[in-house]
Amino acid sequence: MSLKLVSFNICPYVLRVVSALNHLKIPYELKYIDLQNKPDWFIKASPLEKVPILFVGETVLFESLVILDYINTLATQSLLPNDNLQRALNRSRAEFSGEIIGTFWSVFLAKTEESFNSSLGDLKWYFEKLEVWLQQSKFIFSNELTLADFAYASLFTLLNALKPLLKFNPFEGFPRLQEYSDTMLSLPGVQQSRVENYDQLIQERVIKVDPFFLKL
Repeated sequence: MSLKLVSFNICPYVLRVVSALNHLKIPYELKYIDLQNKPDWFIKASPLEKVPILFVGETVLFESLVILDYINTLATQSLLPNDNLQRALNRSRAEFSGEIIGTFWSVFLAKTEESFNSSLGDLKWYFEKLEVWLQQSKFIFSNELTLADFAYASLFTLLNALKPLLKFNPFEGFPRLQEYSDTMLSLPGVQQSRVENYDQLIQERVIKVDPFFLKL
C-alpha cells in the first residue's frame, strides 16, 4: 500500500517520520504544503489541520508518534521491544521529546532577556533528565537504536541548524547528550531527512524574529 507523507518544509515533527522511513528503507512519497495557504484537500484530511499526516492508501494517520508506531509495523525488523511494558516505556521516552521541542522554540524565539533565561532554564531541566537516561545506555532507551530515538532527531537537527548563530553551547554540562546528538546526526537516515536549504530556512525564520540570544 502506498505511503504519502504531507508536511511543510521545516516542520520538526515530520523530520522524526522521514528519518525513520529513511532508516527503515520504507518507500514513501513526500509532499510539502504552504501552511499559510492550506489546500482544501488537506483541511478535509487532517482533523487538526496540522502536519504531518500520512496517507496510507485512502486512510489518513495524524500525529508524528502515531505515524512512527505504524511505519515500524511495516519494517522487516522492529525498532520496538517485544515486551508490552517495555514498548510503553519506549513510547514514554518518545513523548518526552515533544515537550523539549516546544521549549526549544521558547528559548530561541524569546525576545527579552527574562524570557530567554527562563526558557533556557526549562530547557536545561529537560536536558538534565536526558543526561541521566543517557548515562545508563548509549541511546535514549537502550544500547540499541529504537523508535524513541527518532523522536529526538528533529531536536538535534534544529540545534545543529542554529549552531552558526550561537555564542553559547546548549549542551554545556551535558556530555552524554552531546555525544547522543552527534550519534543521531551521523545517521544517514537523519542526514537525508532535511530539505536541501534546511539550515538556511531555520536561521532566516529565527533572525526575522530578532530574538534575544542574537544579542549575547
